[in-house]
Amino acid sequence: PPKTSKPLRRHYDEDQTKILVDNLQKLKGNQIKYRTAILLDIFTGARLGELVGLEWSDIDFRNGIISINRSSQYLSDMGVFPKTESSIREIAIHEFIISLLGEYKLWYEEQKSIYGELWTNSDRLFVQSNGKPMHPSTISKWFEQFVKKIGLPVINFHGLRHTNATLLISQQVDVATVSARLGHAQITTTYNFYVHPLKSHDRTAGNVLENLLISSKAN
Repeated sequence: PPKTSKPLRRHYDEDQTKILVDNLQKLKGNQIKYRTAILLDIFTGARLGELVGLEWSDIDFRNGIISINRSSQYLSDMGVFPKTESSIREIAIHEFIISLLGEYKLWYEEQKSIYGELWTNSDRLFVQSNGKPMHPSTISKWFEQFVKKIGLPVINFHGLRHTNATLLISQQVDVATVSARLGHAQITTTYNFYVHPLKSHDRTAGNVLENLLISSKAN
């Protein structure tokens, strides 16, 4: 029987991701919530539900670690609710993300004081204007509108997870480490669905034999 082909997973290459990151960092005011969410996802590769399910207690600022413990789900009859995440894990974050989260925390606390008694203490990182848990699609819809606005190809939010994995592997981070950060039960999942060639690496590969065979002969 014919083999089934792998579905095409859309993602950004390194140049497109740099454009996205640069434009996100220009956002000011209340858009810091979306800037933080998207940048955090680019650097961690978290699933959308995991991102929206994060609480401040999951952030270890001192040691630079984010704990993934739950996923935020939505059902029409239940609204937004937390679900214990099966792929519980810890993800190391660097100074850029720690600083970003620190800046966002200051803005977050300011919003709490502005709303006062109207604020709902959910402890979630990404919330509605009154502190209640945010619907997962709110961030994904904002993201798709934003990339269209800045002229990037529109990919769905899950494409950022593929982007994270692809860029890490392209920088020689071993697949086992990438798989653990993504929360995959099997490393083959990472190989089958998250390993994508990048154009820059294709150009490098195209030069390898020429440098080996042609340049050496010229010398």
